Amino acid sequence: MENSVKLYATSTAVELAGKIATALGLPLHYIQTEKFSDGELSVRFNESVRGQMVFLVAKVNMPYEHFFEMLMTVDAARRSSAKEVVLVLPYLPHSRQERRDGQRTSISSRMVADIIQLMGADRIITLDLHTNAIEGFYKIPLDPLSSLRLFCDHIKNSGLDHLCLCSPDFGGIKRIREYKKHLDAEMVVINKERLKANQVAHMEIIGEVKNRNIIIVDDLVDTAGTLCKAADVLMEHGATSVRAYCTHGVLSGAALDTIQNSQLQKLCISDTVNEKFEHPKIEVVSCAPLLARAIEHLVNNKSLSVLDKVS
Repeated sequence: MENSVKLYATSTAVELAGKIATALGLPLHYIQTEKFSDGELSVRFNESVRGQMVFLVAKVNMPYEHFFEMLMTVDAARRSSAKEVVLVLPYLPHSRQERRDGQRTSISSRMVADIIQLMGADRIITLDLHTNAIEGFYKIPLDPLSSLRLFCDHIKNSGLDHLCLCSPDFGGIKRIREYKKHLDAEMVVINKERLKANQVAHMEIIGEVKNRNIIIVDDLVDTAGTLCKAADVLMEHGATSVRAYCTHGVLSGAALDTIQNSQLQKLCISDTVNEKFEHPKIEVVSCAPLLARAIEHLVNNKSLSVLDKVS
């Protein structure tokens, strides 16, 4: 790795950045972040980044303070004459608000894109966008990696037979088709009628699930209400077991209790949002090796598309 590359992390991403640094064989440099008594933040680089290619690993999930800290760090790097600032944002916030949902509403995903670019970021590496339309909001390169390789290897190592891949909605069919290329599995999809966000009124399974080990694949799990209801419905229709692989484990509200009380046997997430769970049904599959390879490829001017290939 070139000497002109420096790896940093915001305060919420130090653990993940440490794993990335270990995989790259690079030191993790630290940023001085101070919070004043009135709640304002101050960010400072304690060493020169002039002429450096700065990679900043950041977790910018709620509260918004984390997002603002990341913006301040990008601005500090720019004002310190960094050659290039590359954001490594495993989970891109507001990705579910990429269009107007009725009148008099905001497209907050576009707002996030405008703010990040205004602060001076040169490039973004992220993982599993909620929708690819978000790429169009950015004039800078946006590299959305896929968790396909991480999760496919994990599924293969589970030793399950009679596999059946399940998409929780029609929008995820393309995703499970990619998984099917690498797994000996059938496919089903769930047709759901949604009352409002995080609340589903009715579910209908399209396909056969009886006597099959179901693998639900999705990009994100939030309150887990829809996911757990899907698991219960699949079991009612004769499934042998139901497991889920969701990249971003937001897991807000009563999500952990909902999962515990459902028929979902296991939930595998990556460490894009949260890193550790003391929960019998949750397993974390780290995205650090994938992000490290993406950084290495970027520094060495290699294609990132090969990272989505499964051996």
